[in-house]
Amino acid sequence: MNATELKSLAKQLGADLVGIAPRERWADLPPNQNPLSIMPQCQSVIVIGRKILRGAFRGVEEGTNFGSTYNMYGQSWMEFTFMPRVVIAITNEIESTGAEAVPMSGGTPAGENVSINVNTMANLAGLGAVGKGGFFLTRQYGIRQRFAYILTDAVLDGDPIDTPDFCDGCDACIKACPLNAYRPDNSIDTKFCNACSNGRTGGSALSCAPLDRFAASCGRACIVATEDKIQEKFSSPFRKRAVWTRDFFGVPTVTPLEDGGK
Repeated sequence: MNATELKSLAKQLGADLVGIAPRERWADLPPNQNPLSIMPQCQSVIVIGRKILRGAFRGVEEGTNFGSTYNMYGQSWMEFTFMPRVVIAITNEIESTGAEAVPMSGGTPAGENVSINVNTMANLAGLGAVGKGGFFLTRQYGIRQRFAYILTDAVLDGDPIDTPDFCDGCDACIKACPLNAYRPDNSIDTKFCNACSNGRTGGSALSCAPLDRFAASCGRACIVATEDKIQEKFSSPFRKRAVWTRDFFGVPTVTPLEDGGK
């Protein structure tokens, strides 16, 4: 099975994004971040992405439903029910060709000796890059995807590395944070971020996004800012009415769209 055949098969099995990072791109990473520490014969890292439905953010955006929309279909079921089915199906197909394949979740449990950064692998696999606000951005969906990956001893051609320029001249995510959790260098003060009640949910250590901010004010602002830049288009804008936020103490503010609620 070559790279083209693998990516076509992965799409048939439910992957929305597939990228391949060949050994030469990551072989020199430190041992505690290196796929070779888990699979010494690894030749390729296959990164699998599944898009987060825009509709999964709707209840949070409206401030009316956090559980059955984003928390289930955008986060927990997405990452720990839907994604594993795709990953194991692809892994089975790879092993049916005689190659060995190791299915991996997007995150690493505490206490493990090796912790591979899935965003680094996704970048090396040509799927996009981490933007100014700390979100991984793809040309297809912006911030709206979750990742897992597969290690294999199959030698596969890599995809060209790509860095979307969505953040050029844009500070939407940073300006949208009601707790000012972004530092001057755009790093995140997790003390403030963990106190956020604007849609940040917090994720499992096994998640590709342990500090889950996709549905928070910053993430939703990025969805608004990139909706005309990404490849997946919709017939109506994501943001439809006034923007709600809560400060550090949970005090709400509502900003009309015409007053800068973007």
